[in-house]
Amino acid sequence: MSREAQNNLRDTIVTTLADGVRQGVMTQIDAMAICAEACAAVIATMLPPQYHAEALDVVIEKLPKQVAFHAAEAAAYRKARSN
Repeated sequence: MSREAQNNLRDTIVTTLADGVRQGVMTQIDAMAICAEACAAVIATMLPPQYHAEALDVVIEKLPKQVAFHAAEAAAYRKARSN
């Protein structure tokens, strides 16, 4: 799958979850849980067992960086609002 196709798929998933949160169908925590469950399902059902460890390594490597990035964005937003 091309990088562009990966990005488009990611954007579709994020948009769908964000719409669900905005419509009150789910909470932000529900959306995060759905993402985590989807990652686990992809690893468990779509990858041959010999790739499970590598896939988990990718998730373990990327997730903390993404969370830290978004936490910094949220902190900057809160700081800007308090001024």
